[in-house]
Amino acid sequence: MKNSGYRAHFIAMKTLTTPILATLLALSASGRLAAADPESSFGLAPSAAPQLPQVNPSSLPLIPETPQQNLEKPRINPHQADIPHGDKTSMAEDKLKITIALRQARIKAERDPALQAIYVKALAAHTDFEQRKLFIDYYNGLVDGIVKFNPGMTKEAVDELRNEYVSRFVQKRIAPTIDPAIARAQP
Repeated sequence: MKNSGYRAHFIAMKTLTTPILATLLALSASGRLAAADPESSFGLAPSAAPQLPQVNPSSLPLIPETPQQNLEKPRINPHQADIPHGDKTSMAEDKLKITIALRQARIKAERDPALQAIYVKALAAHTDFEQRKLFIDYYNGLVDGIVKFNPGMTKEAVDELRNEYVSRFVQKRIAPTIDPAIARAQP
């Protein structure tokens, strides 16, 4: 049996820990009993009854005599002001129509041969800087194509879509990488 010498030590430690824990538990219980009242055999009785402040029942009205009016206007979240309040089904239907129109415009824009060439160049780029630059150009062109095929988009929606696509390639947590050509030209 492998490591049989360790087994005896383990069993001895196991048998010693039980009496030690029982002794510690007994000592802690006897210490609590000494601090409690002498009338209490288990230390559970409180030393004195808790004193509650005396309140005159007539000083606290249950129902206010005059209604309290909140003179402040409720604050409205500016993002909630733009949301139309109506039937949930019609709102979901409108949102779905917008999503479908955006997806169809994106598919049409992705068919552009110039965008496809930029995408292939981005996948074959040698450095991360070149790849990020090409992907930013690709997604900017893609958003321009989406706007061309879906002219009903607002400027805010276009900016949000452009930011959603391009923000993945902007270096935020580290110092931005400079162009390798510029880095080689610096002494």
